[in-house]
Amino acid sequence: MMNGIRRLIIQLFIVFTLIFFLTACPAPQKYPDEPQITFKQIILSDTSDLLGNQIKRVKLRFYLIDGDGNIGLKDGDTAGAFHPDSVYYSNFFTSIFEIVNGDTVKIPDEKQRNFRIPYIEPQGQVKTLMAEIYTDIDFSYPLNESLPYDSLFLEFYIVDRDFNPSNVENSIVIALDTIGEFPDIVDE
Repeated sequence: MMNGIRRLIIQLFIVFTLIFFLTACPAPQKYPDEPQITFKQIILSDTSDLLGNQIKRVKLRFYLIDGDGNIGLKDGDTAGAFHPDSVYYSNFFTSIFEIVNGDTVKIPDEKQRNFRIPYIEPQGQVKTLMAEIYTDIDFSYPLNESLPYDSLFLEFYIVDRDFNPSNVENSIVIALDTIGEFPDIVDE
């Protein structure tokens, strides 16, 4: 009878141990292979470029999640679809809009700014990439003059190495005669 109780206790211990280990480590959350971005903040500053020209610097901050983690381009990614003459030479695309008398007007395409997000390699077995991305967009203007527009907003998206586009996000409208952080975000 003692052996039967001992065997029952051991079996119950094994069952509870298995239940504990199976429920204690949940499977990692699965995200889509298409990147998802979320606008976080714009920081405006007055500064100068390397030649001493005055510029308005717009620092854009956004959050990124990509399920398969294939974001960014290496310096050597300049052939085929990533050739400098290709649309996919860049992987971060912006459209800049100004506000004129309450109307939204897209700034001409030749003045738009597109960038290359550098290659990012997720660490570990789970390839999901979660990151905060910052990019600087500089607007130069002649000394003793102002920018040709007084307020603007950005529409932006990214494309991963498999050419999957993210959702399109918009910044808030910012008045360029101010400086500071907009919105003033407290990180979670």
